[in-house]
Amino acid sequence: MITIPMPDWYEAASCASVGSDYWFPDKGGTTHAAKKICADCPVRTQCLEWALDNVEPWGVWGGATRLERRKLRKEAA
Repeated sequence: MITIPMPDWYEAASCASVGSDYWFPDKGGTTHAAKKICADCPVRTQCLEWALDNVEPWGVWGGATRLERRKLRKEAA
């Protein structure tokens, strides 16, 4: 398994103490729980920016799914 170093803001993230099943659901699974946790996260903006900057291909980051992030990148281009 590859371990990616997390940015400094990660320790303040609401997800830091929650299992990864929420953030990386199986195909066809729901992201509702992850998005609910992200909604109140104090570092949601930094998380989303990090995922967009790093073209993160999987999971929920900053309250956005892979497809939502792809749309945001296209809109920004």
